[in-house]
Amino acid sequence: MEVTRASKIIKDAFESQFNKENFYNFINQLLKNIEGTTFIYKGAYIKDDYKDFVKTFERVGKFSTNNKEIDILIVQLKDAKCLERARSKQRNFIASYLNGSMGGKQKDAALVAFYAPDAVDWRFSFVKMDYNITVNDDNIKVKKQFSSAKRFSFLVGENEKIHTAESRFLPLIISDNKPSFTDIEKAFDVEIVSDEFFKKYRDLFVNLKSELDKLYSKDEKLQQEFNSKNITTVDFAKKLLGQIIFLYFLQKKGWLGVAKNQLWGTGPKDFIRKLFAGDYVSYDNFYTEILEPLFYEALRTDRAFNNHFYDKLQCKIPFLNGGLFDPINNYDWLNNEIKIPNEIFSNNNKTKEGDIGDGILDIFDKYNFTVNEDEPLEKEVALDPELLGKIYEKLNAIRDDNFDEYYIALKSGRVGEETKFNKEYGVYYTPRDIVHYICQKSLINYLYTNLNGKVPKDDIMFLVKNTEINEEYETIAIEKEQKIKQGDQKHSRYCSKIPDSIKENAKDIDQLLANITVCDPAIGSGAFPIGMMHEIVKLRQLLSVHTANQINTYDLKRYCIENSLYGVDIDLGAIETCKLRFWLSLIVDEDDFADIRPLPNLDYKIVCGNSLLGYPNNYKPSGLVNIEKLKKEFFDTTNPVEKNKLKKTIDESIDKLLKNTEESFGYRITMDFTINFSEVFSHNGGFDLVIGNPPYISIKGYNQDDKQILKYLFGFADDFYSHFIFKGIDILKNNGILAFITSKTYWTIQTKKNLRELLLKNKILEIYDTGNPFDAPIVDTAIVIVQKNNEINDYKFIFKDGKNDFMNPDVFEGDVNLYKNAPNNVFFIPSETNKKIANKYFNQVQPLLDKWWDKISTSKNIEKYYNELEKYRNSLKPGDITLLGLITEGGQGLATANNGKYVGVKEGTKLANNVRKQRPEKLLLAAEFCKQNNIKTKQEAEDCINKLNELEIRKLFDEIKEKYGRDIFGQGWLYRIVSDDEIADVDSLTDDEKLNGITDDKTFVPYDKGDKDGNRWYAPTPYYIDWNRENVKALQTDPKARWQGYQFFFREGFCWNFALLPKNEESKIIKCRIKEKTVNDVMTMALCSIFKFSPNYYIVALLNSKFSYNYLKTFINSTAGQQINDIRQLPIIIPTDEQLCKYKDIFDRAVKIQKDKFAGKISVDEVEVKLAEIQKELDKFVEGMYL
Repeated sequence: MEVTRASKIIKDAFESQFNKENFYNFINQLLKNIEGTTFIYKGAYIKDDYKDFVKTFERVGKFSTNNKEIDILIVQLKDAKCLERARSKQRNFIASYLNGSMGGKQKDAALVAFYAPDAVDWRFSFVKMDYNITVNDDNIKVKKQFSSAKRFSFLVGENEKIHTAESRFLPLIISDNKPSFTDIEKAFDVEIVSDEFFKKYRDLFVNLKSELDKLYSKDEKLQQEFNSKNITTVDFAKKLLGQIIFLYFLQKKGWLGVAKNQLWGTGPKDFIRKLFAGDYVSYDNFYTEILEPLFYEALRTDRAFNNHFYDKLQCKIPFLNGGLFDPINNYDWLNNEIKIPNEIFSNNNKTKEGDIGDGILDIFDKYNFTVNEDEPLEKEVALDPELLGKIYEKLNAIRDDNFDEYYIALKSGRVGEETKFNKEYGVYYTPRDIVHYICQKSLINYLYTNLNGKVPKDDIMFLVKNTEINEEYETIAIEKEQKIKQGDQKHSRYCSKIPDSIKENAKDIDQLLANITVCDPAIGSGAFPIGMMHEIVKLRQLLSVHTANQINTYDLKRYCIENSLYGVDIDLGAIETCKLRFWLSLIVDEDDFADIRPLPNLDYKIVCGNSLLGYPNNYKPSGLVNIEKLKKEFFDTTNPVEKNKLKKTIDESIDKLLKNTEESFGYRITMDFTINFSEVFSHNGGFDLVIGNPPYISIKGYNQDDKQILKYLFGFADDFYSHFIFKGIDILKNNGILAFITSKTYWTIQTKKNLRELLLKNKILEIYDTGNPFDAPIVDTAIVIVQKNNEINDYKFIFKDGKNDFMNPDVFEGDVNLYKNAPNNVFFIPSETNKKIANKYFNQVQPLLDKWWDKISTSKNIEKYYNELEKYRNSLKPGDITLLGLITEGGQGLATANNGKYVGVKEGTKLANNVRKQRPEKLLLAAEFCKQNNIKTKQEAEDCINKLNELEIRKLFDEIKEKYGRDIFGQGWLYRIVSDDEIADVDSLTDDEKLNGITDDKTFVPYDKGDKDGNRWYAPTPYYIDWNRENVKALQTDPKARWQGYQFFFREGFCWNFALLPKNEESKIIKCRIKEKTVNDVMTMALCSIFKFSPNYYIVALLNSKFSYNYLKTFINSTAGQQINDIRQLPIIIPTDEQLCKYKDIFDRAVKIQKDKFAGKISVDEVEVKLAEIQKELDKFVEGMYL
């Protein structure tokens, strides 16, 4: 079908009020082949629990694809209000049809039109079921509902944009093929919309910032204002875009541009576009004459006396309060004109997609906005408030001082360049499923703990996890039960689903939910507190059926925000974004169109400051009772004068307690939990829940002063997430619960042992291996849920493995004693295999670590305790278990800090050819040298180099580096090219030459720089290092070279790849090989055996086994990098002579295959096949010996 016709079919269906004929035509063209007859369901066909909002529904056909059945349905709702207010009920109504409970067989999904006769907009939804296929006693396959139905929807109609819907369905209609089930799912994919919009938003930000720079550079008065108020054009651009996007959410409520004497909700859904078009008032400059007054007068000033009519725009504008529409850093907007060109907001530029207009309003107008935050089961294919969090995450790292660098990275077009800016801050937006899980599990454990056994945990889990299913059903069930009791009816198919223990304790549970205190100490854009608010509100609404405590959603949310939710972030942008999402969450449920209530002030609920740097633990603040009263009053204050007066009083009182801290403690305290949230500690003794996703930033790049402050407060300085866990547990009340998702590096590595000990001293409730659920390529993560309780020493807890499928994890029972007795208290998944290994090795490995680790953890200590270690080694006999570090020695490799000066590659190799190709490009990087020698092109640089011999080329590059700095040529491929007559015979070197360098002409010796190709068993090194006297003397005295002494060089040993990043099951191997008599560099992890019964070939073979890889990654270091001290901890069984013969045979065969490969005698494919066979043989033999 041609594009024009297909586009018209979509527009006819989606750009107007629901029309059955247009919808049917669209569905026919989309699916190509609809089967079945029409059937209308009404009256008795509609269950009682859905009759309040469903008038009729009609099955117009069915569609089959990929062994999936999809029904096409039309649901007529009773009125327009039901379209928005009964979204979960709509989903569950369709789910009850699809799962066969209304009669008929089970279906996999439905495409549904939801409409109301009095509504100009309607919803087109894809409702999908999840089934498990099981086999019954008669060997018949049966579908069983696995989880709640999920709905994905487009809101379409007269008020809605169809840009996204058209882009999704157009290709499917044009195609001659019927769509697959996956095609339909993808058409309703929410994430694609967010990703597409962000790229547009990012470009708008860049353009706006650049335009502000131009205005700033020409206006001295503006420069003075911005400088005095500490305002940057980056921050100004972010704030302005945030304000405009808020208006787009707001206009969806019909609250903007309301005619005089008309009700709220009747304003145009495209108010901002009408403003720009001059429909309300004419103007010259849109920003200074329209937006600034709208922001800083209309939305910020209470005009209730005039029914909120704003004379300047000749319409009603609500007073929203809240702070969003305060000028950034209180800049003087009345006396500074920032005349942003109108074209920045809307223009006639042609986009690369062929659309007209690339201004802010042009882009925003193309998308659908919804004030409803999506939930795991209910997703709108539109832009929702969660988008603000994603925008914050992606733009957070951009500052005024690095904007140019960001712009260059952006224009480079290279994938992943932007991501590195986020890594500096460790900011990653937490996926909804993770937030949902952590909030629910935290609440379950909180309620179970505080109900003191009155309600079984399974009943609490059912309550928390099934609020959506129960809510619309429970009221009817109660009514039916009452009628049966009164004799008005005999029986009912409606039975309350809520367990009796919940009903009996409903008031207590509701009170616990009302009183709960929750803190996210690294709140970011607010994903966790927003998620927690939704969970609490849904639970309290469900419980109201049994408590008779009827509170509307708006009031429940407002109460929760005021009394339960707290957060801190060091970044002001995060605080502003979080507040914005809280305000939007309230606006979505504001139904009182007669009197829209101003938004609350959140300044003392969401605080900007450093969570980690508070008062030392022995400090107890006092005199905060009055501040607590003022903060409560401030929350609801709307009068600007009164609000500023209150804020000033509160701020001054808090500042008095913080202002002299730098003099007293040597560091500045910007917030302290016991001061800023004193009401939580004075009334509750600490928080009930601490939840979140703290930053994963490493401490390595921080200066020593900052590290010393952390050491002073915590006793150590490490990755920030570790400190956040310590702080999180500290601010909990006794029996309070912490639930974080963090990097899981703490599972095994040595530097995190103190964190493992902290968790084990308290009560671990759950550990969940989540793999990497984030969009960005970061470290693997895990959820940890722990209770502040150090009195319980013997217990079981849940351990989940969701690396491969977060929604369907493998579940294990963890025994805390298993981890208390593990070497270094490492955490690991308690699978049967891992427990078998633990039972065999832990009781032997831990005593060895306790006795010997300090003596073998450094090469100096191995030398210092040589005699004691040698005596121990001589006592070993076949079958004994020892540590690899007890029978080997070695040290860190050499870091030349100047490879171009010291390192070469052999003449005639591919590497030598690469060096020759790179040299002209490297020379051009020396701009000053090239300018002096009139070298402008790559060819001219090549001609210059070709005139020189190899020694002269070396001298040239050395002299340039000496003059202009060794980093002038950048990284890589600036090596010498070494001829055969420069290479020394290692076996003939004297000890003096090995230690102090070679004096004759043959000074290059083999240099092992590691193997990026991941060769096992054997690989020749193509590199050589110039071991002349002058160089060796320089290396011995240069601290960057990390000289360890020649005793670790020129010895045969074994080495392995530092980074273990397996791509599949087959590549989960340490990749160990024999190290020849070379000097090795820092990236070659190398040791050598010093025990005759465990020669190097035995260790190479053992390390190449699956067993060694699994032990290393499970019990020693689960991260990618494997250091020497990790390998030293591996348990080694001293082999018998017979076992050694077997290992020698395997080793020799594998090495021969590798040597034949490098000699060109055998193909790479043949090598893989033969080594795979040897691998199977090796793994079977090692497993028999070690397990």
